[in-house]
Amino acid sequence: MPEPGGPATPIAIVAGRGGLPRRITEAREALGLPVYLVIFPECFEDWMAGYPHGRHEFERLGRLFGELRQRHVTHVLFAGAMNRPRIRLWRLDLKTITVAVKAIGLLRKGDDAMLRGYAEMIEAEGFRMLGPQDVLGEDMTMPPGTLGRHGPDAASKSDAARAAAIVTALGPHDVGQGAVVANGLCLAVEAIEGTDLMLERVGALPVERRAAAPPPSGVLFKGPKPGQDPRLDMPTIGPDTVRGAATAGLRGIVGIAGETVLLEADEARTAADAAGVFVYGASRSEISRWS
Repeated sequence: MPEPGGPATPIAIVAGRGGLPRRITEAREALGLPVYLVIFPECFEDWMAGYPHGRHEFERLGRLFGELRQRHVTHVLFAGAMNRPRIRLWRLDLKTITVAVKAIGLLRKGDDAMLRGYAEMIEAEGFRMLGPQDVLGEDMTMPPGTLGRHGPDAASKSDAARAAAIVTALGPHDVGQGAVVANGLCLAVEAIEGTDLMLERVGALPVERRAAAPPPSGVLFKGPKPGQDPRLDMPTIGPDTVRGAATAGLRGIVGIAGETVLLEADEARTAADAAGVFVYGASRSEISRWS
């Protein structure tokens, strides 16, 4: 794979929370390739201090674009979770003022539409947007089949197919990348809170609400929304997802193979085996046969 920007040119990683920004950064470092971390408020983590980075504000896009050009950055990549900002109008610089109406409007859209809009703004400045797969390749995604000792039974496959259908149906409304179904009943749909908090909600359901699907039962499905830009906000599964699914009383997790990021595969496998839950990478055609 050709190296984005060339061997001497850093890529800018807009680094949110979670393991993906670090994985991408360390992959570049292992190849001796430069990076520059763009860190917005509430996203700084201790490991970031060891790499070239800058603290930036959403209201100061002019400063951000100027610094990227000064560092000869040509490619930009989004990675990790990030809260929607509250724009402080009195902090806007001139560049941000010129795009303020569009930028503020994007905050009222779903995640995919918002990220597409911000990507278009960045590319309009002459930068090229990348996706995590442009750095990590296929090694970053869920492999097909079972990860670990446990696999889905017939009931879990049926639940996964229904959860996948729910995510697909909600895709045009730009809602979430995940759903939880148990014994055919939808227990939760991922919204703005993200996967971890959704699983906490499932785990906190009153006993009577899960009477028809008592633990352990049910599947978390994760997959891209229909038409989602693969460069932006790919669905992700990692060790915390596995532990959250187990705590929520689910039997396992199904992700779309090749289209869902798998973080820390060895740790995720160990966590799944220890908790007695399955993690499975399924093709779209396979899921359609489960329904």
